[in-house]
Amino acid sequence: MPACYAPHTMEAPEAQGEAPREAPAPFRRGFWFDEFQVGQVIWSAARTVTEADLVLFTGLSWDTTALHTDEEFARRSPFRGRIAHGMLVWSMASGLGVQTGIFEGTIEALAGMSMEFTGPVFPGDAIRLRLEITSKSDPPSRRNGKVVFQARVYNQRDQMVVDGEWRTLVRRERTRRGASGEAEA
Repeated sequence: MPACYAPHTMEAPEAQGEAPREAPAPFRRGFWFDEFQVGQVIWSAARTVTEADLVLFTGLSWDTTALHTDEEFARRSPFRGRIAHGMLVWSMASGLGVQTGIFEGTIEALAGMSMEFTGPVFPGDAIRLRLEITSKSDPPSRRNGKVVFQARVYNQRDQMVVDGEWRTLVRRERTRRGASGEAEA
C-alpha cells in the first residue's frame, strides 16, 4: 500500500510506529469507500488545547465541574491541575479527523462511536488523532459502505489519552457509463 501524505499521513500496516512529527507534501482529499483498506493508518496534524478552548466548552456544554474550571480545587486533585473536558478532547478529535481531508465530499454519516478516556489532557497539551481502519462491510446499498475506524488521541508525549471507535458510512465512487454501456473510470 503506497504512503500518502497531507497535514496527516497514511501508513502501511508495517509502518505503524509512533506519530510522524512533520507534515509532508499534500495529496488529494476525499477517499471513496473502495479506497480505504483494512490496516491503513491516518495521523492528523497536532492541535494545542488552549485555555480559551476550556472556557468556551464550559459555556457551550454547561459542564462547570471544578476539575475543569477551578485551578485551586484541581491542584488538590490527583491531576494537580485543571484538565480538559473529555468530551472537548473527543470533539476536537472529530475536527482533527475532518481536517485530514479523507472524508471530504465522501462521508455520508458518522453512524456511531464509542470512547474511553485513558489519560488527562491539560491546557497547553498538543493532541493528535490516529485513525486505523479496522473493518469494512458492504451493506445492500450500492451508494455507500460501512468503514470502522479505531480512533485514538495522543498527547505530545505520545501517551494515548482517548481510545475509541468511529463507525461511518462512506460513499462509493460513481462510475460513468460510456456509449457502449461499459463502466469507465
